[in-house]
Amino acid sequence: MSFAMHNATLELRPANIVSNDELERLCANMSQGLHALAQPLTIVRSAVAALAAPGIATQKQRRYLELCTQHVERTCDLFESMQELVSASHIDPDCEPIDLREALGSVLEDRKASLRASGIELLIELPKMLPLVLGDIKRTHQALSAALDCAVSISSPGDYIELRVSIHNEFVELNLQNSGIRDRAIQATHRLKLTLAEVNIRSQHGKYECVEYPFEVFIALPLQEGLP
Repeated sequence: MSFAMHNATLELRPANIVSNDELERLCANMSQGLHALAQPLTIVRSAVAALAAPGIATQKQRRYLELCTQHVERTCDLFESMQELVSASHIDPDCEPIDLREALGSVLEDRKASLRASGIELLIELPKMLPLVLGDIKRTHQALSAALDCAVSISSPGDYIELRVSIHNEFVELNLQNSGIRDRAIQATHRLKLTLAEVNIRSQHGKYECVEYPFEVFIALPLQEGLP
């Protein structure tokens, strides 16, 4: 995974267009990301130090290498989310008509195998006719993926996740929730991705709400013909 900043960040809006509230939210979100980075980096540093110990057993060496690989990947994932937070906070979305049925299908197809393997059932309720919405397909895909991945991460085998899609007041609304109250904490990686999901959805004139206990995510995107 490349750490290079997106080229789009070179086209940031002028600083005077960014409000104080937006800057405060961005700083808070980046602080959250830096806090999340502390744990995997600490683990990697400890594992590297252990690997350097003289006479380390082969089994322990393999274990420390696995730890390094696992948490370097986690660090890359968190860092990428932070890059995207900066971009989403300062760069206008590339809005176009989106077929949400198709977008949802793409997200679900990518996770079909993992859902089946985890023993978690996904129940989907879609209207027969689903009009186009106006939004940024990449940002929408990220938000839908983050919500579903987080719901799966706090669910257990035998649980089911509900996804209901409806049309209300010139918006297509999506409600995603798991089947019961879970006291399993949301991991820092998922929490940061949900924060990015909120920024991505709100940046394209959408609505976003998230409740952790019981877990539920609400996303609404404006109908294509509903905007001036």
